[in-house]
Amino acid sequence: MLSRSLFAGLVANLLLPACHAQDLVPPQDALADAQMLYDGLQEAHYDLFATTPEPLYDQYFRELREELASEPRSLPQLHRAFQRFAAHAHFAHTRIEGLNPGFLEYLSDDDARLFPVSFEVRDGEVIITQAPANFPACPGDRIISLEGAANSDWLARLTRNVPAETAPFAYAQMEGSEAYFVWLEYGARERFTLEIESQDGARRTLELPAISYDALMDREGLSRLDLNGREARMLTDEIAYLRPGPFYDLEAQSAETAYLPEAVARFSDFVDASFETFLASGAEALILDLRNNPGGSNAFSDLVLSWIADRPFRFASDFRIRISEQSIASNQARIDAGDTGLSRTLADLYDGVPVGETVSFEIDYVHPRDGRRFEGRVYALVNRQSYSNAVSVGAIIQDYGFGVVMGEATTDMATTYGAMEHFPLPRTGLVVGYPKALIIRPNGDESSTPLIPDVRLPSPRLGDEGDRVLDAAITHVEGVLR
Repeated sequence: MLSRSLFAGLVANLLLPACHAQDLVPPQDALADAQMLYDGLQEAHYDLFATTPEPLYDQYFRELREELASEPRSLPQLHRAFQRFAAHAHFAHTRIEGLNPGFLEYLSDDDARLFPVSFEVRDGEVIITQAPANFPACPGDRIISLEGAANSDWLARLTRNVPAETAPFAYAQMEGSEAYFVWLEYGARERFTLEIESQDGARRTLELPAISYDALMDREGLSRLDLNGREARMLTDEIAYLRPGPFYDLEAQSAETAYLPEAVARFSDFVDASFETFLASGAEALILDLRNNPGGSNAFSDLVLSWIADRPFRFASDFRIRISEQSIASNQARIDAGDTGLSRTLADLYDGVPVGETVSFEIDYVHPRDGRRFEGRVYALVNRQSYSNAVSVGAIIQDYGFGVVMGEATTDMATTYGAMEHFPLPRTGLVVGYPKALIIRPNGDESSTPLIPDVRLPSPRLGDEGDRVLDAAITHVEGVLR
């Protein structure tokens, strides 16, 4: 799962549709693609109706058809309508891929203006995190309403465009991308009306001007801890610290090169050198920092876990795949592109299994590394922006008893619908993403729930200097060691 920040490189790496934003799609073509969207999701999704009952989804589809039947629609309009329809499933991996093409076209105009502030939704409050310098609304102020609508109402409008299992998960995904989601719902505007509660408790209604993309990049914000990159060091004489960073190549130029063997080898060198240093320093405990980690491949994360594991492990107790024509075709496309690894294994698994059946994909156990291992206490640190494989790593540590999970509950799920595949809609070229599998956490719990820490730590406060959460983790570990 990728970082949710819209402006951190996502714009340059989109699955773009075949036709242009300005093209109008006649009703019959839009309706045909809508039918293929719904039929395809029902056929290929592991369980489209697990959260939203089929009769209710049927009603959403009737409403979609009524919307599309009246007149030709532009590609941005169809992207928006199809995305909202897919998001009714309430799964992060059920979506129309890429940003809305109308937004990219809008950004290409030098006169484009965007929602001026970023915000964080936490504990029922909407807190401004970034704003232009000398702006009427400041970081730390609280939003009470937008365009006269209460927070619950306008946030619901924004999150109907965000595929997510829960509202907190949707809020977390919007962070860094607020301008995009506001544009989806409110379009191009010169000004926005916000009711603000200042940090001194005073309330006022402000008319805030929209700002350019360049101004958006230059905003000031509350202090935010930088958890990017990889880091290994001793925190104290007894406590080691490892932040592995994303479980893929940080220097990769594309998704296709992010998991190459040479990238895994470089990561392995970093991990091995880190643990050798910890052992040489006499570390008695390790804090493994998985906060703000977007995840990646277990080919990377297993290298970390093999240093701390005392018995064989695997990232899921079961990996159930629903066979469909769409998944077979998507898998074959990877084989045709030269993938002879996992895709070939999946093709062999699919061979001879009737479409619509569910099969279990056998996951090999990973063994503890040969030779020296880290045998001290292990503490995995997670937060609400630990995603995908980072959540799996935390679940492995918790479920196998390799250590203690600390921090705050994740918003992503420990048992999840994942292993994404795609199918195109032929008339618009829009690409549908869906999960073909149910990936069940190591302890066998099939419920779709976040990873809950064994030890809860105080949540960070915006504007904090230093790392309040890590300080609390160190204090806890020191208390255990004593």
